[in-house]
Amino acid sequence: MRICLGLAIMAAVAFGPAGIWLERAAWPVRAPRAAIALWQAVGMAGALAAVGAGLALAVSPLHWGLIPDTVQLLEGATRGRPLAVVGMDEAFGLTLAATVVAVLVVGMVLTAVRTVASRRHHRILLDLVARRTELAPGAVLLDDPRAAAYCLPGVRSRIVVSAGTLSLLDDSELAAVLAHERGHVHERHDLVLLPFASMIEMLEWMPYVRRAPGAVAALLEMAADDYAARTHRPRVLASALIHMSGSGAVPTCAFAIATGPTSSRVRRLVAPHRDSRLVAALAVVSAVALVALPAYVLASW
Repeated sequence: MRICLGLAIMAAVAFGPAGIWLERAAWPVRAPRAAIALWQAVGMAGALAAVGAGLALAVSPLHWGLIPDTVQLLEGATRGRPLAVVGMDEAFGLTLAATVVAVLVVGMVLTAVRTVASRRHHRILLDLVARRTELAPGAVLLDDPRAAAYCLPGVRSRIVVSAGTLSLLDDSELAAVLAHERGHVHERHDLVLLPFASMIEMLEWMPYVRRAPGAVAALLEMAADDYAARTHRPRVLASALIHMSGSGAVPTCAFAIATGPTSSRVRRLVAPHRDSRLVAALAVVSAVALVALPAYVLASW
């Protein structure tokens, strides 16, 4: 029972105050990729602890260990008597574990299906109305006077710029913007964001779930900024961000250059030391420890 209580407390902290603390922290802008890993670790640790707490409660009367006890329950289920050795409390724990797994899996599948369908529909529209241009290598051009630049991720990704963007930015700024969008494609930021977006509909009442998608999306924009800054001057990209702020609307299924906290991104790009290896290392170590803690508790049972 102590293990069950400990895991339940871990899950409550992960899905409650941990998300609030992480959102309010100032250091993630100095290590956006590591901060994303920490956001992922908090969610993984919370889910693992919640499932583990349910299983620990379900198999508490058996006293053989988590794996053999769970196997016995599954064998009982296949023989038509899954609750032969457990009472109501243990049945509640088993239901809790199964519900957590079902919510996570169903949310992920439904969100993935909707997202893929939305991107496919928009990609078909782009193939009809957009065209290739030598002025924006690797991108397609929309004949729209409003300034817009975005990436439609996926297996058949598209980088899109509008005619308004070409008239607004100079060649170096446009190249930096295109590199930013290629960063989203190259690092598959759509897959990174998918698990966070999949929880929002069913678990929005949790502080972590409410905060994680927006915070991670902002960090992904910073990560794409860093990708572009490897080959282009950060101040040029910052200038492009300033010019593109308040640009035209883009589809919700895309990553747009001017979304997120552009002012903080500009300040970060022009800062003399925008990254910290020490902060990144500490965040990664914390992420590994967070996931390892509930895993170790369950494995050592």
